[in-house]
Amino acid sequence: MEETLNYVELYNVLADRYEVQGVITPNTKLIFILESPHIAEIKHGVPVAGPSGATMSKKLFGEEYGKPLGLLLQKQLEESKDRPSLDVVGLLNVCNIPMQKRPYEKEDIEQSNGFLNQLETIRTSNQKSQFKDENLNNVQRFILSKFQHRLESLVDRELTIVPCGRFAQKFFKLANVTSQKWTVVEEVPHPSYNSWSRERYQTPVNNVIQELNRHKI
Repeated sequence: MEETLNYVELYNVLADRYEVQGVITPNTKLIFILESPHIAEIKHGVPVAGPSGATMSKKLFGEEYGKPLGLLLQKQLEESKDRPSLDVVGLLNVCNIPMQKRPYEKEDIEQSNGFLNQLETIRTSNQKSQFKDENLNNVQRFILSKFQHRLESLVDRELTIVPCGRFAQKFFKLANVTSQKWTVVEEVPHPSYNSWSRERYQTPVNNVIQELNRHKI
């Protein structure tokens, strides 16, 4: 990467090695929207492949399901078995490359020309829809436009959309992509730190489980 590369080119260079696509199939009926991949997701090439994904699996399918949701869906795609609960679940990240530095090699961090710093700032600024720094606004609009495109491809489908956590909720709101065919479950926390088991979040999490049961084939 050269210092003269702009944020679009920097994204594309990093995406060659670090991009993790979502999991959406013709059978998908319920889509969890999450933030971005991290170390486990880069390793396995699928969203929520770490502890957060394990929290999701246990809450959705029972304590005996300790394998991260992303890995369960990955296995389901490979085996194509009749598992109604898994068949209807999809995963979508707001940003398909990590928005934290930890998953990146040192060389890529050094050559990113501050782009990863910008991603980290946007990631931790859930309360801001606009920044004083126009460079941050440009990067956020770029990430948002890619996310909008993925949402727009789904507007003709009967879906339940579940933005998980404040970051995903912020970007889903900013994207302003809607459909009469969508049911949106509000106020669902990000599944990190076992938040889905906290008493304060049981109503929205139970709403998700109800939607999952409704969509089972």
